Amino acid sequence: MKVLLIGATGNLGIRLVAALLTHGHSVVAFVRSSKKLESLLPASVFHQIAVVQGDATDAVLIKRAILDAGCDAVVNAAGLAAMAPWGKSELPAIFHAVVNAVREAGMERKKPLRAWFLAGLGVLYYPGSESMLSDYIPIYLEHRQNLYLLRSLPPDALDWSVLCPSTMTPESSDISVPTENSCGQLIANATTPPLWQDSWMKHIPLIGKTLLCAMNAGRYETTLEQNADFVASDLESYESRWSGTTVGVIDGSK
Repeated sequence: MKVLLIGATGNLGIRLVAALLTHGHSVVAFVRSSKKLESLLPASVFHQIAVVQGDATDAVLIKRAILDAGCDAVVNAAGLAAMAPWGKSELPAIFHAVVNAVREAGMERKKPLRAWFLAGLGVLYYPGSESMLSDYIPIYLEHRQNLYLLRSLPPDALDWSVLCPSTMTPESSDISVPTENSCGQLIANATTPPLWQDSWMKHIPLIGKTLLCAMNAGRYETTLEQNADFVASDLESYESRWSGTTVGVIDGSK
C-alpha cells in the first residue's frame, strides 16, 4: 500500500516509517518539518520515503496529500493526549482534522480509505462489561471523545481501527530497514484487553475493579517497535479483521 503517515517524527512515528518500509509499503510522511525528520532517520531510510510538510490540524492539506500521492491508507501517530481528566491538548483537533480529511478523500475516491489511529488502554472495555477501563482509572480521557467521533460516522465513511496500547518503550534507538525487532509479535484482541487476569479483588465494594485495573495495567507494556510492526503488518491486506474496532495488545512472551 501507499501509506500517508502523520506524525512521523514522533517516537512511534519514526519506527512506523521503518516498519512500513520493511513490510513493502510506500511511505508518504506528513510532518511539520522535513529537516527534523531527516535528522531523525538514517539517510538510507529517509531517501526511501516522500515527505509533505504541513500542520496536522489542517484537514485541507492532509486531504490534498492523500489525493495527490494516491495513498491507499493513513496512519495517524500525531498528538499526545493530556493525562489529567481536566487536561487539554492538541490531540482532539488533530484527530478531528485527520478524520475529516480521510473521510473526504475517500468520498472523492468513491471508496472508504483504510486508517489506523492511536488511543490508549483506557478506551478498551473492562472484560464482561460495557464500561471502559478509564471509567475506573480516569486518565487520558481525550481518547474517549476521539473514539466517539469515529463511532458516530456512517458505516461506509471510513475503514478505521484504533490501536490501544498501554505504555510503549523503545527496544533500540537505531532505525533501520529491514527492522530487527528483539521482542516477539503482539497478541491482540478487539474491544477488551487480551489475556486479562481476573481476581476476587473485583468484588471489593467501590474500589475493587479500580484495583484490578491498576493491577493489570503494568502487564500491557509493549515496545514501540512491536506496535509499529503490528500496524504495518495489518496493512499488507486491504481487508482487516480489526476494521471498526479498538484493538488491545499484549506481549505474550513476557
